[in-house]
Amino acid sequence: MGKIGIAAAGAVLLVVAGTAGGTGALWQDNAALNPGTVTTGSLELLAGGSPESYVFTTLSTDNLAPGASVSAPLALRNGGTAEMLYQLADVATATSTTADSLLAAALTLIVTDDPVCNGTTPASAATLYQGPLTGGAFAGSRLAPSSAVDLCITVALNADAPIEAAQGTTAATFTFRGDQVQ
Repeated sequence: MGKIGIAAAGAVLLVVAGTAGGTGALWQDNAALNPGTVTTGSLELLAGGSPESYVFTTLSTDNLAPGASVSAPLALRNGGTAEMLYQLADVATATSTTADSLLAAALTLIVTDDPVCNGTTPASAATLYQGPLTGGAFAGSRLAPSSAVDLCITVALNADAPIEAAQGTTAATFTFRGDQVQ
């Protein structure tokens, strides 16, 4: 190819490159958007009417014999403005001696939704948890704002508890939790 052919090919490429880059169009449109309303809510789980810690004195007992139990009602209330899922997240027991540990291991926790809680669970009451006291937990239910659920908490000393447990003492800490419904 001669010098004229190279110059002509270069001019064609220059013309094509120049026109391709300059023929773009910009399109634009506008629309109104209603973003809606964003509101906040609050969660407040009240155990026995207390927002922080509740001393469960009605569940205390001295001289619990093997095979015997003690029961007490506990009201959980949603003091917030949003619906929540409540649950028993954990039960921890305080032990410092071998006898304390044996006692804690021999205790059974039973949680029902029996509002009367008189020691005789009606057939209509649901058992939410039954098992060892230490580590007791259950996934709860929905609790609407300003509503409450009455639980019956029963602690029983197993009939086959070791004799060494008779010298033990323990204190149980029940940790309830409320989570936002999504």
